[in-house]
Amino acid sequence: MEARESSGASDDKPGRCQSCHGTGEIGSEFGLASCPDCGGAGYLPSAHMLVEWRARDIERAHGTGTTAVARDVRFLLAELRRSRDALTEITALAQELDDSNPVAALLRYTASQALRLYEVTAERPPSED
Repeated sequence: MEARESSGASDDKPGRCQSCHGTGEIGSEFGLASCPDCGGAGYLPSAHMLVEWRARDIERAHGTGTTAVARDVRFLLAELRRSRDALTEITALAQELDDSNPVAALLRYTASQALRLYEVTAERPPSED
């Protein structure tokens, strides 16, 4: 799991996969295989995709069966995905508003920060106080 979350040493390119060292392949008993952490790309996907991969890992490990824990995991993951879809829709709607509108800028910033679809590099837009 560490390879998915950190980019490693300071001389590495940001986002470079540490499991395959940027090659996209790892050795296995059956020969070379696509790296499971980066999907064979050699670099880590966006934080948004990492959250979805982690949710799938949790769902696979704990969401199967008919136990109370499995039902709770499925419920929480469905809520997570529903909330993320709603934030994506809010972001899309805010894109339709005029760029000079400070509320639209704040909506886009807040939703993008929560979803982590994009790396936020600018300061938070000023509010209308």
